[in-house]
Amino acid sequence: DVLWAFSKIGVRHPALFKKVAHHLVAANGRGFGGFSSQGLGNTLWSFAKQAQLSLEVIDSLGDSVKLGSTGRLAVYETSCLDIGEKAIKTLFVRAAEGGVELGLDRFTNQDLSNTVWAYSTLGLLHSGFFKEAENQVLKRLKNLRPFKGQEIANILWSFATLNAQPDPVLIDELSSYIASVCSGKKGVADEYSISKVFKRQELANVAWSCAVVGRYPEELMKILYTGIVGTANDPNRMKQIFHDDGLQQSSIMTLYYVQLAADIEASKLQLALPPGFPNGWGESEGHVRGNGDDLIEMSSSMLTLTISKLQRDVSNTFTEIGFENVLEHVIDTNEIKDEYGFQLPQTPQEFLSIDIANIGQKVGVEVDGPGHFVRLIDDTRKPSNKVTLNGMFADKGENRVNGPTLLKHRLLTHLGWNIIHLPYWEYQSLGGVREKEKKYCKSLL
Repeated sequence: DVLWAFSKIGVRHPALFKKVAHHLVAANGRGFGGFSSQGLGNTLWSFAKQAQLSLEVIDSLGDSVKLGSTGRLAVYETSCLDIGEKAIKTLFVRAAEGGVELGLDRFTNQDLSNTVWAYSTLGLLHSGFFKEAENQVLKRLKNLRPFKGQEIANILWSFATLNAQPDPVLIDELSSYIASVCSGKKGVADEYSISKVFKRQELANVAWSCAVVGRYPEELMKILYTGIVGTANDPNRMKQIFHDDGLQQSSIMTLYYVQLAADIEASKLQLALPPGFPNGWGESEGHVRGNGDDLIEMSSSMLTLTISKLQRDVSNTFTEIGFENVLEHVIDTNEIKDEYGFQLPQTPQEFLSIDIANIGQKVGVEVDGPGHFVRLIDDTRKPSNKVTLNGMFADKGENRVNGPTLLKHRLLTHLGWNIIHLPYWEYQSLGGVREKEKKYCKSLL
């Protein structure tokens, strides 16, 4: 309860959290025996939220400081700096084991939602726990146990972010459930009936999750678009219905990615964003958001315009072996519309970036740093075999490529790019020996 209070009101206290972590999982630690499901879920949520609060600090500092990491990686690194990497991993492993031993049937929907959110926020995947959670959600849907909109959004977002590879039936069953709870008086979901269940940010995250797993149930997607942008191209009306100040920037970017993915992978649905989007749809300038939203901008952006030292080194190596390239090639919405024929809104918007690109040959190199991976923390997991893309994304040790990276790869491939993925540790293991680096880059080409 004490940890929850600090995180809930947005106060960081690394010393307190480190002390509690060691109390729980040190050599003679207390462990999670005797924890209730709520106590376990709240504890993990509190640790993850403490680290996530660092994003607010980063945002407030703006350009006044030079930061090594942002987004998901900054959250994980903050947790490692606060608690210690070994301690935070051990904490989440023991908690998963404690939860499974306790029995996930004793978790409320909110407990489940909080717990999987905590793992995904720190980029830690315990496959055994997530499989149990998936089975538990399916069981509850069959038994008609009601879920809140936020719980559904958190659960789907967590599975998608971690690339936890749920059975497609999970998406289908949740789709049917969402359709039933969002139905209006005449059995049809409209803006008003949807607003009673979901916030628009939650709807955007559900849509993003569907795009990541590549599954687009027709009824669900139509409900999501109706809830996010309505049917009358009237952003002010939607603000009144949902009692918000417009779409968050992260939700707007999410919709671009979902729209492109759906245009290509589910074109028969004929989904469309309103003409002129996003003009008038975003939050007003100076809007202040409370700290109640957990799903802040950590999953959506595939536009990264910072160039790391590693990227420059890799680019120089490719240049030396005769592969001409530019750093951070940006694809905007106009290019997608004009060159590829996909009808995104007219407003130019920087949309996708490629770390290292040969534009003429349409070959890109993504230098995948730590922020592109989740850390697999259980020893009982089975190797990933659902999405291998010729083995490119097979699990490597304790690393699995995360959901945003997987979706970005699919989108770039659909746009005609051949994308090479270079895991950061493989290049760094060459020790700066130039001939080894050249040989390695040649082998990738």
